[in-house]
Amino acid sequence: MRDALNDMGGVGRDLLAVDWDATSLGPPETWPNSLRTTVRLVLTSKFSMWMAWGPELVFFCNEAYRRDTLGTKYPWALGRPASEVWSEIWADIGPRIDRVITTGEATWDEQLQLFLERSGYVEETYHTFSYSPLTDDAGSIAGMLCVVKEDTEQVIAARRMATLRDLGVRTMGELSETEMIAAACERLGANQDSLPFSMLYLFDEDGGTARLAGTAGFTGEHPAAPRLLRTDDARALWPARELLTGDLVDIDLTAEGFPELPSGAWPEPPLRALAVQLLAPSQTSPYGFLVVGLNRYRPLDEGYRSFVQLVAGQLAAALTDARAYEFERRRAESLARIDQAKTDFFTNVSHEFRTPLTLLLGPAEDALADEEEPLPPRQRARTEVIHRNGQRLLKLVNSLLDFSRLESGRITSRFEPVDLSGYTAELVSMFRSSAERAGLRLEVDCEPLSSPVHVDPEHWAKIVLNLVSNALKFTFSGSILVSVTEEDGTAVLRVRDTGIGIPPQETAHLFERFHRVRGARSRTHEGSGIGLALVAELAALHGGEVTADSTVNEGSTFTVRVPFGTSHLPADQLGTGLAQLDGARLAAGFVAETTRWVSGEDLLAPADVPLAESDGKRRARVLVVDDNVDMRAYVASLLAAEYVVDTAVDGLDALDRMAAHLPDLVLTDVMMPRLDGFGLLARIQSHPATADLPVIMLSARAGEEGTLEGLEAGADDYLSKPFSARELLARVRVNVELDRQRRLRTALERSQELLDRAESLARVGSWEIDLDTDTVHVSDELSRLFGVSRSEIERRGFGGVVDTLIHPEDRRHLLAALAEGAETGTVDYEVRLTPPSGEEILLSVRGEVVKDADRGRVLRGSAQDITEQRAAERSLAEAAARMEAATREHTIADELQRSLLPERSYDLEHLDVATYYRAGVEGTQVGGDWYDIIDLGAGRTAFVVGDVMGRGVRAASVMGQLRSAVRAFAKLDLPPSDILEHVDGVVQDLDGDQMVTCVYAVFDSGDQSLRVANAGHLPPLLVTADRDLELVGTTGPPLGAGYFGMSTDLVQLAAGATVTFYTDGLVERRDRDLDVGIDALGAQLLQHADADVQDLPATLVSALLPDGPEDDVAVLVTRVDTTPLGTTAAYQLPIDESMPATARRMVRERLRDWEVATDVTHDVVLMVSEVVTNAYLHGRPPIDLRLRLSGEELTVEVHDRGAYRPRRQRPTEEDEHGRGLQIVSTLADSWGSRASGAGKCVWFTRGRGRPAVD
Repeated sequence: MRDALNDMGGVGRDLLAVDWDATSLGPPETWPNSLRTTVRLVLTSKFSMWMAWGPELVFFCNEAYRRDTLGTKYPWALGRPASEVWSEIWADIGPRIDRVITTGEATWDEQLQLFLERSGYVEETYHTFSYSPLTDDAGSIAGMLCVVKEDTEQVIAARRMATLRDLGVRTMGELSETEMIAAACERLGANQDSLPFSMLYLFDEDGGTARLAGTAGFTGEHPAAPRLLRTDDARALWPARELLTGDLVDIDLTAEGFPELPSGAWPEPPLRALAVQLLAPSQTSPYGFLVVGLNRYRPLDEGYRSFVQLVAGQLAAALTDARAYEFERRRAESLARIDQAKTDFFTNVSHEFRTPLTLLLGPAEDALADEEEPLPPRQRARTEVIHRNGQRLLKLVNSLLDFSRLESGRITSRFEPVDLSGYTAELVSMFRSSAERAGLRLEVDCEPLSSPVHVDPEHWAKIVLNLVSNALKFTFSGSILVSVTEEDGTAVLRVRDTGIGIPPQETAHLFERFHRVRGARSRTHEGSGIGLALVAELAALHGGEVTADSTVNEGSTFTVRVPFGTSHLPADQLGTGLAQLDGARLAAGFVAETTRWVSGEDLLAPADVPLAESDGKRRARVLVVDDNVDMRAYVASLLAAEYVVDTAVDGLDALDRMAAHLPDLVLTDVMMPRLDGFGLLARIQSHPATADLPVIMLSARAGEEGTLEGLEAGADDYLSKPFSARELLARVRVNVELDRQRRLRTALERSQELLDRAESLARVGSWEIDLDTDTVHVSDELSRLFGVSRSEIERRGFGGVVDTLIHPEDRRHLLAALAEGAETGTVDYEVRLTPPSGEEILLSVRGEVVKDADRGRVLRGSAQDITEQRAAERSLAEAAARMEAATREHTIADELQRSLLPERSYDLEHLDVATYYRAGVEGTQVGGDWYDIIDLGAGRTAFVVGDVMGRGVRAASVMGQLRSAVRAFAKLDLPPSDILEHVDGVVQDLDGDQMVTCVYAVFDSGDQSLRVANAGHLPPLLVTADRDLELVGTTGPPLGAGYFGMSTDLVQLAAGATVTFYTDGLVERRDRDLDVGIDALGAQLLQHADADVQDLPATLVSALLPDGPEDDVAVLVTRVDTTPLGTTAAYQLPIDESMPATARRMVRERLRDWEVATDVTHDVVLMVSEVVTNAYLHGRPPIDLRLRLSGEELTVEVHDRGAYRPRRQRPTEEDEHGRGLQIVSTLADSWGSRASGAGKCVWFTRGRGRPAVD
């Protein structure tokens, strides 16, 4: 027996060192066979076991139990009575062992809490174990065997995760700060096992004081939880000062000064506490800090620290949400008060408007109706303008007053029985003249109703008038149809037009007050945006509703439904008799306004002032742009006496008129349809021919802000309405005169500039030397080159110029050249000039000898600065060298990129795959985006798409490192989230702050599943077999972000499903939101859902990036093949000793049916036997066996519920599965192991071979 123990590893040799003679068992040579057999079984097992034998229950254990459970008690525990070894828990396990010994029945405990003293302190642990009886040679019970698995980490982790889950529930973001803190403390108090007590402190604004906001684990006030802490108090109980800048403080609670603390779920209080900052990611200073007591029976390891920090992070995020919630609530209350104040203001000011309006409209109507003293034509025209616009203002005031009454509940209604069809037809007929003038058909179809309808006549008139005038405003051709019908007990008014229509996204906002559709074409830009909102409110007063149905460029239909009867109306507002209807009075303002819209005449054009030039002098041309006919005519009449006046109805009309006749000044309104004043100004300034054109803007927006807005946009002047005629004329005169002077000054400056520019560009100066007197004369340009004035040069003479301004090395040669030229008649020489500035200038000197009648022989010529010419020649040579170097670098870059990305042809089981890559850096194919496709074996394929932040060779280099790392980690066959966690470690070890996004997905052809983990990358897009579009998986933080929280998502893919992986270069643009690009990609995928996969990536890039990419682009598209998956078989194996034999029989029979070659069958059966045996011995039930024959390849998988450990590439006999996997690695074409569901899977593949021929 001693020899056997010596061969059984470290524990066996330590058992030999025990003084067995001093035990009740005696020396090993005397042990019974049953004891020897049991000891050998325990010591050779890889599972954690211990046993007790004999009357004293002498303790034995194996290597796994020593490593996992025994701790510091080893090797002292060997050979001692079990009651001594586990004295601290004997009260828990002793009775169980006694029952096994006395009854012979086994026990089972799952995750039993035990407090062990194996690490130098009492430790909270959890174990799942079974006690089984052991018999001696005579068949009597002589001991017991314990098979155990420690679950401490799982239990603690589940407890902590429950706390984090409760803190992170969505409802936390819907509470005020006080409510959130109370809820959070309640949830912290639910886990007093891990957090015996908790205190949450919040800093004040200046960080000088920390206030206690909440506690958990305390009952009432407690000296350990002071309400206030001063951060400048070094003697404070908790470290508030340190936590203003530090993120975590470890506190020893056994130090002097701490009062008795709560113990939470334990009999004794904590020995340590942690204080952690409450700091949100977007904050620079903490909200406060969290103090938690720690479980004295658990070590403060990295997991415990991380848990406390995650709790603090959840609380900080919840505080952020709560404060944002409170801010929005206060903001909503403030807006409500502002809205009420606005309502009160409108109510008051509308009443105040009515008195002056009455005094404006009354005298104007009297003057227009006076037949005894009729107004002259021009005065009548002016008075009509006053009257029309007074009516328009009255209409607006009445609408505002109606709104304020509606909001305050003070509107009065009188519901009378009305012939609704006749009354509506009367109101609509008043627009017929305006409609005909606009070229529209106005059709009325108001059939008589079965009975009168109770309506407020004035309210109903406003409903009809607003809808019809709106139709006229936005309809330019076709017709307007107004109908009244009876449907389902309601009277129905419909106003249908063939106008511009309303975009779908605007329909939901049509009846909101002050809402206007931006950019809509209309007859005028005037309007307050309250007409349709008033219609909706008035319809509601009648117990009815209004709806809109519209199609862009086809037209709109507005429908108002009002019930018959009176049951829906207030009884005290019902009339008794037929109402007196005054439609004409109510419609006057609307009809006048629509008449003005469709009138093409300037109603106030001057009658006796000529608009042409009559005095022979050119008169300045002014273009007046305004969509209001009256305003346009009024301004034109003021200007016509001094200027040639053109008019335009909006910005686009103004551009057309400017193309025909360019004005000297533009006077434009700001608010106009189609193209407003600011748009017109921008178009004028963007065109070279009109960029200097003066523009004066007119606006109803008064005040300094409006003026600044106009001037900052580039207007030359800004005039607020209302303005006087004198002020308008003065502004126009000043700006016309300033522009005339500016143009004259610009022309003069341009002429001088051209002359100076020509001389400067030529860099040529002229000179003259009198050969008899050495007198020298030079031009201005040559004087500038010399850096000396002309008078100074003439004073020095030729000799002085040579001695002071010519390079010393060139003086002798220059004199020689000039002397030779005096003889030959010509000079052509290059000389270096050294002017006072110190800059060396190279001159090309050319001249000839001429005879002057007065002075004799004179040498005249030119001197040209050729310094830049020579420098350019040198630069060209250097550029050529750089071009050659760039070409070499480009070649290297291409080769680097081709080496980093995989080949583009793939042969994958049941998958069709295509890829695309293009760099965004101009002139090179190198970038930080990458893709990869990795065959994991057994019909499983990994897809990788990533993006390294940055561009160029640096990003490509990092990409290459990460691609290699991913391929290496893929061999571990871990879940995708675990793979990315390994890669995250690599990213954090790189130089510099590197950020990487990455998607890692694994497709399993066996169950057609796709498992995906996403680290900050754009979500893959799935087009299902039913042609639905889905985003695949959830997105975690990017790699290198400093924290890792990732999950693996499972997606089932039916045959024909297509998954597209891509980088942001495909969908991201500077001028649009990223979601818009993803939506566009999804639309393209649906449009080309039936396209060949090999063509799809290039098709997507062409459609989404017609002008080429701005960033690197990588695309990977895969589609599940529609061909059958092959033949499969699945078995659930019996959990007994017959399992290997049963598996061998099942496999042999199935392979015979599949006509697999005999030698292959033999090898596969052998491998199945080894793998199944390992699963039986080392795994956990149930155990499944799965076979698949796909083409010529056979795949075998064995699944169990045991813990997964990544396999070695080359297994040895010391591995967990020992010799079995050595056999598999030798006989299989490929093999591996991986996590599978709740357990693990071992798989291998083998070619089917050729069946034997009978």
